[in-house]
Parts: sequence; C-alpha cells; structure tokens
Amino acid sequence: MTAGRAFGPADGLRLLAVALLLVEGAIHLQQFEGPLNAVPTINTLFVLNAVGAGAIALVLAASRERVAVLGALAGLGLTLGALVSLAISRASTLFDYTEPMLRTAVTLAAIVELAAVLALSGFVLARLRAARG
Repeated sequence: MTAGRAFGPADGLRLLAVALLLVEGAIHLQQFEGPLNAVPTINTLFVLNAVGAGAIALVLAASRERVAVLGALAGLGLTLGALVSLAISRASTLFDYTEPMLRTAVTLAAIVELAAVLALSGFVLARLRAARG
C-alpha cells in the first residue's frame, strides 16, 4: 500500500463490495438457520458461502492494492457461483434441491449478489486502469 495514496472511486467500490459481501453472507447464514437447515448439501454450501463471503470481505477491507484485486476476483467467483447455483435450482435440480419459488430472501440475495458483481467488477476494472497509467 502506498502511504500517501488518496481515497478514490476504486476505494469506494471496494468498500461497497465489502458491505455487499457481508450482506450476501448474512442472507445465506439466515437461510441456513431457517428454511434450508434440513436440506443436505445445500445447507453446508450456504454456511460455506457465508464464511467465504466474510473472509473475502475482510481481505477487501484490509487491503487496497494487488491483494484487494485478488480478493475481488475471489468475491466474483463466490458470488457468480451463488447466482449460477440459484439459477440452476430454479430451473431444475441442484444436489436434490429445487428452489420452489422466489421467496423474499431469494430475491434479496439475487439483488445483493448482482450488485456485488457490479461493485467487484468496477473495482477490478478501476484498479487495472490505474495500473496502466
């Protein structure tokens, strides 16, 4: 980290991504504690999503340079994986589970995850642009 670097738009996107990842993890943890607790495999994946989102959020919050970009890429992988899994569970079956309807928590999770993808992508692009000069 450069000692005197000012807070810029990329940092705003990074911190927005931190907040969105924490919300994503909280939603997954709440769904694990609630309706998905008894669903084998899916319940474990929801806990792993919550832990992963929290860990990635910590990395993003604690760093600003290359490590933050790597964290953002990890966040993109986690979040896009969650969105693809949701799409599969709505269209067919994922690990013997089908999402029966778009419950409020499911809709909120999808909105938060889409916003996280935008914030994380924007941060990565801004850092790449800044690195090129």
